[in-house]
Amino acid sequence: MSKNKKKTRTDLKNGGILLEELIISFDGKTNPIRCFTSDQILKATDNFSESRIISSWGYFIWYRGVIEERPVSIKKWSSQNLSSFTEAYRDISVSSQMSGHKNALKLLGCCLEFDLPALICEYTEHGPLNRDGGISSGEVLPWKVRLKIAKEIASSVTYLHTAFPETIIHRNINPTNIFIDKNWTAKLSDFWFCVAIPEGELFVEDDVKGVIGFVDPDYYWTMKVTEKVDIYSFGVVMLVLLSGRAAVFNGPGETPMSLNDHVSEVMEKGGFEEIVDKEIWNVSVGDDLVLRRSQVEAFLRLALRCVRYKKVEPVISMIEVAKELKLIEKFS
Repeated sequence: MSKNKKKTRTDLKNGGILLEELIISFDGKTNPIRCFTSDQILKATDNFSESRIISSWGYFIWYRGVIEERPVSIKKWSSQNLSSFTEAYRDISVSSQMSGHKNALKLLGCCLEFDLPALICEYTEHGPLNRDGGISSGEVLPWKVRLKIAKEIASSVTYLHTAFPETIIHRNINPTNIFIDKNWTAKLSDFWFCVAIPEGELFVEDDVKGVIGFVDPDYYWTMKVTEKVDIYSFGVVMLVLLSGRAAVFNGPGETPMSLNDHVSEVMEKGGFEEIVDKEIWNVSVGDDLVLRRSQVEAFLRLALRCVRYKKVEPVISMIEVAKELKLIEKFS
């Protein structure tokens, strides 16, 4: 079989799978999705050169490239590690619907000529956050930027939960899925684990998906997917931004420790300073340290509500979380 015939056959097969996913997820109502050729992708990434890698997480690799004089981020799936083709197509499907939101990574198109589709997205100068909530350059993020990131991702998740006929749950909210552009605008990505809760239903049952440290314990034990799954994960992201620690880090004696457990231990002692990244207390000229402390305390209280610390307060909704973060930002 010639190279062109093979590409055409793969393109047709993958196009059919994508169409099926769009029909299942959004009744076929979706934004137009541009298709790029494999030649364009290979040229943009220098044949997927290691020198073009932005980040790599096992299931896929993000590359930087230029197509039609525009810098882009290109996501290439690894067919060896993907348990289901459906997840790659769901990523495209939900990304296309979310692209209208300023705090979602904008999908520019896809390429269906590989075994699994590649996603072509807008380029973000600072790339994705790393596991401890920082950026690859090592530049320390000021408190105002961390708060801005939390506020904007809360807006994006709220949109995901409320903007469509069915509630869509992300199930994989963590720092490495948050991209930061040159203006420090945060953009949520990686929608491949998304699942929809049908109208009139409170949950769906499904296998547990997500990253260790970010998975809602109730979901882990019951396999019931509710809005609480994303709220819990988002709460852990808030704790990562606040502490500068990964969700699972090396504690005393290099023993792996959950950030959530660490925060609980500190709170039991009646303080919170040990939780907070010391860099947060570095205030610029004209900033008010007392005001900063008030913001940080309010931020921590909200994060604890999201992860249901002690489970004493009513479960908070994502809409409420987004509103609270806007209020906290206005303190400044």
